[in-house]
Amino acid sequence: MRKILFSFLFIFALGSSALYGQCDQDALLKQALSQMGDGQYIKDFAVDLQGGGEKKFSVMLNSRSLYKFNVVNGSGNSGEILMQLYDGDKLLVTNKVDGKVYPAFGFICRSAKVYSLVFSFPEGSGCARAILSLQKQYSAGESF
Repeated sequence: MRKILFSFLFIFALGSSALYGQCDQDALLKQALSQMGDGQYIKDFAVDLQGGGEKKFSVMLNSRSLYKFNVVNGSGNSGEILMQLYDGDKLLVTNKVDGKVYPAFGFICRSAKVYSLVFSFPEGSGCARAILSLQKQYSAGESF
C-alpha cells in the first residue's frame, strides 16, 4: 500500500512540475510576429529559461542592412527578458536602456559576419519568443 501511495505522489509531483514549467510558445510566436512590423521575417528564437541562466544564438547578419529584433515575454514570467546583441565580447545593442526594458531594438549592420544574440532573465526566470526581421537594405550609394 505504501509503495502504491508513494508511486502516486511521485507521478503527481512530476506531472504538476511539468505543467508549471510549460510555456505557450505558439501563442508567443503569433504575438511576436504581429509586432514585427513591415519587415521581412528572417528567423525566430524560442527562449525557455525556467531555471534562470542565459540562452545564446548565433545569427549571420549582412552588411548595409537594418535589422529589427523584437521579443515577447511569457505571461507567467517572474521578470522581464533581457535581449543583447554581441560582436564577440563587445555588446553592440540591448533592449534595456536607462533601466527600462523595451520590446525591440534596431541594428544597422556595417560588417557581414556572425553575431551572438543572448537572452536572460536578470531578475527571475521565464520564457519568451523573439523575431529577427530585415527592415531595410541600403544600396551602395545610399548612406546609413
